[in-house]
Amino acid sequence: MKNTGINIKSEAELIRQIKNGEDEALLDLCFRYKPLINKVKGMYHVRYYDNQDWEQDAMIICHASAKSFDLNKGKFGSYFKTRLINHARSLVRYDNAYRRQALKQSVSLETAKKNNLLPLNKSFVSIPEIPLSENIAILTGKLSTLETNALLIGLGIVKQKDVIEKLKISKLTLSRARSRLAQKMRQTLLD
Repeated sequence: MKNTGINIKSEAELIRQIKNGEDEALLDLCFRYKPLINKVKGMYHVRYYDNQDWEQDAMIICHASAKSFDLNKGKFGSYFKTRLINHARSLVRYDNAYRRQALKQSVSLETAKKNNLLPLNKSFVSIPEIPLSENIAILTGKLSTLETNALLIGLGIVKQKDVIEKLKISKLTLSRARSRLAQKMRQTLLD
């Protein structure tokens, strides 16, 4: 690294300053470990976490690490790295636990049959109740009533004969709606 005349403080000096409450030393120390922060950020994917969230968490962890670090033991870089990776893993565990909540509430088919549980009435299911990504939400906003019904048939939520009887349409009309649906799906989801 090239010294450009700027007063480059040692890591130990920055840590001492952070322990004394000097905020600018924290910024310098975080800047020094920016490559490490970026590496950890790239290793772990957490839903709904953007660069600002990662940088803020890294700064908080850097501050806590500097406050609790003993300058007579080991290297700060490895201590900070361990704490940052542990934090990232905790975020991933929390995110995965959130995703498993639906599994905790589910019941196997055998248990449902044994306990005489009835399936949900499919007439209550609507498109907005299904978890959707932005692209899916955009797609459903572009669909006509007939195309929406074609989608519900494709997802197995409603039966084809029920839609044909309810809307009083032919199989050919429904087939054309499926074709338009497929075209809109390609345009919306693949572009």
